[in-house]
Amino acid sequence: MSRARLEFLSKEDIERVHATSIRILEEVGARVNSEHVTKMLVDAGASMRASGNRVLFPEELVRSSLRSAPKSFVLAGKDKSNDLNLPTEDRLYLANGGEGIFIKDMISGESRYASTEDVLNFTVLTEEMPQIDLWWQMVGAIDQPPEKKYLIELSIAFANTNKHIQSMAGSGPEARKSIEMASLFTDGPEGLAKRPVLSTVLCPISPLTFEKGLAEAQIEFSRAGIPVVAMVAAVAGLTSPATLIGTIAQANAENLASLVISQVAKKGSPWVYSSDSSAGDLKIGSVNYGAFETFVMRAGSAQMARHYGLPSMMAGVGLENQTLRMTDVEDGVPFMVIQSLIDSDLGSGIGGVDQAAGASYEQYIIDVWTWDLAKGFARPFETDDAAISFETIKAAALDGNFLSKRHTISSFRKEFYAISHPKAVLTGSAGDRVPGALLKRARDEASRILAKPRKPLASRDQLEQMERIVKRP
Repeated sequence: MSRARLEFLSKEDIERVHATSIRILEEVGARVNSEHVTKMLVDAGASMRASGNRVLFPEELVRSSLRSAPKSFVLAGKDKSNDLNLPTEDRLYLANGGEGIFIKDMISGESRYASTEDVLNFTVLTEEMPQIDLWWQMVGAIDQPPEKKYLIELSIAFANTNKHIQSMAGSGPEARKSIEMASLFTDGPEGLAKRPVLSTVLCPISPLTFEKGLAEAQIEFSRAGIPVVAMVAAVAGLTSPATLIGTIAQANAENLASLVISQVAKKGSPWVYSSDSSAGDLKIGSVNYGAFETFVMRAGSAQMARHYGLPSMMAGVGLENQTLRMTDVEDGVPFMVIQSLIDSDLGSGIGGVDQAAGASYEQYIIDVWTWDLAKGFARPFETDDAAISFETIKAAALDGNFLSKRHTISSFRKEFYAISHPKAVLTGSAGDRVPGALLKRARDEASRILAKPRKPLASRDQLEQMERIVKRP
């Protein structure tokens, strides 16, 4: 079996990136803005620069962390039918985008701040959509107190989806409450470590910085056996080198530093290599998720994860504002095909708009519909002797006829995705197109799903206990 993959780095490039990353960690180090985490690292063999504000990571500490990190584990669903086994060789597990602050109406163009109701609505959509494999908070509950926001979002997720939940926390105490909440849906803390129904996205800050609250949350999650996703969001030319390979090297160093933090906190704790790195827009000082090179950088980061044998998550699966120019889903297939070919285990970005700063219900539905087509381009193909079929080639060479051969009849339909999915093509389709019709159809579909009767996917006791955890100081 083989799967189409987008690759950027040669074997020599991979070794060069690794060697440079080690040099960065040994000579430059990372700013760790937590005395507690810094002391933990120094006790494990790291050192401080003479100025006292950066942690230096010796190569052996990095190597030992790479050895102890598990190369496979499960992101558990609340029921086993939703389990995600990492790594995966035959597909990409998909999540929606994460933590936008506003909702955009793609038809009117108007925007408003996201609310708790939007968190609930996107959770319901995630549960309903078989194309989405795990939940990440699509938007933040901006109407909630900042110190309660993540916990409220998490409680909404546990109450309304049976899929794996990927959340965030901004401090050690918040992480401990998140762990306590997740334990309600397993056999306590020990059961949670065996079947983590929760994972967490904690982003190193480029360049080479770990914020106090996030670093302290990370060690709490790691000690509890919660998988940590180190989503580096370097921006080439702004927070990392302007070259693709330079950004990949810095992002790799930031990932390895995060890995060390998790493994020092608890050897063998599950951890996911991740990148949301992108090209920069130097004219306005922002990200440019749509740049061709953004996907090449993420492909390179995915190769580094494979090099280490670590599960990975690459962000950026989604069409963003491209939907404004689409009249049918096949218009978006060429864009999403590129994203589907990045050799990652997990992907995120569905539903995001305006460089992931916000989200849209119409965008979410259209992204899902388009992914349903584009994912076929990265599916595994048989490549054994039976698939090659020497005997078929031999016979057809003599009679000039492949069409009647058993091999053709048995293979053609499963080999070519567009036979069963006519819109899964890169050339578009003929016919009348009505501008805005796709957005209207997507809005109607979201409204239809959200209007359906629903009941909580948690017991009354679990709901009450989550409410107590949220309210507790």
